[in-house]
Amino acid sequence: MKTLYLAHNFESRKVIRKWELRMEGRYNINLDNPFYDNPERALDMKVIDSFKDGCVEQTDYMGTRSDKSIVEDDLDKIRKSDGVVAMAETIRIGTPMEIFFGSRILRLPVFIITKRYAHHPWITLHATRIFADVTQFERYVKDTFGRKK
Repeated sequence: MKTLYLAHNFESRKVIRKWELRMEGRYNINLDNPFYDNPERALDMKVIDSFKDGCVEQTDYMGTRSDKSIVEDDLDKIRKSDGVVAMAETIRIGTPMEIFFGSRILRLPVFIITKRYAHHPWITLHATRIFADVTQFERYVKDTFGRKK
């Protein structure tokens, strides 16, 4: 089973998590979510998700991990993956860094889901394949990796 690192921003994490679990339940693919698929961070995410999004308590709690720890964990997950799938409709700084690291440094396949940035030179140069939406990507996964039995 192939594992793809799932690059996306913090603000979209809950919606992306639902989609990720649905994909993993249907297809022979593992989407490695940097927010939720890390045993050391599981408790942190439960606490963070219990706060109202954007509130001071959530921001303060998130600040208890060092920047280096967060970035190194993400880079390690990318190194251990077979490729990267990036949700790039609303991009923050981390997703482009993850795309670049996977594509340019590790030479992994990078699949980018975006309508907004589909023709951006940095996206077209670093994407193995660009999908306009999750439905197109899901068809690709079904055809490439197959359904779970």
